[in-house]
Amino acid sequence: MRKIKSILDKVLSAVCAALLAFMTLLTIYQVVMRYVFHSPSTMSEDILSYSFVWVSLLGTALVFGQKDHMKLSFFCDKVKGKGQLVLSIFSELLILAVAITVFLVGGKAVMGVGVLQTSPTLGIHMDWIYIILPISGVLIIVYSFIHIIQSIQEFNMDGKGELQ
Repeated sequence: MRKIKSILDKVLSAVCAALLAFMTLLTIYQVVMRYVFHSPSTMSEDILSYSFVWVSLLGTALVFGQKDHMKLSFFCDKVKGKGQLVLSIFSELLILAVAITVFLVGGKAVMGVGVLQTSPTLGIHMDWIYIILPISGVLIIVYSFIHIIQSIQEFNMDGKGELQ
């Protein structure tokens, strides 16, 4: 399980880094075109906007995967043993519920609307842009299952019945 998570982390990190590098280069291009050649590019503006959405949602999945998201650890610090495992699994199940509801179900609905819309500058159907919602949802769901399995394994391996 750790190997799958490690591979997923590396792939997502690389994709986010590549998107950020692409966005940086595109921003430089946009500035040069606007201020040096006095010919602003509207196409690059849209590509930057869509890339920002993609890197944000992929970054969100990566942050959930690395458990670096904001959380209140007040209850986690007070509970020990089996209660800590139950709380950990419960929080992952909440994340699963949000990912399924917002990213998968909501993303599918948004993609349905996107089929009817076309980007004026790029000429592509907007569902190709909105597809990142279900993709990031699936990634968050996979990470949540991995975290549940890891929590159970850590609980069973630790002689005191506490999570690391």
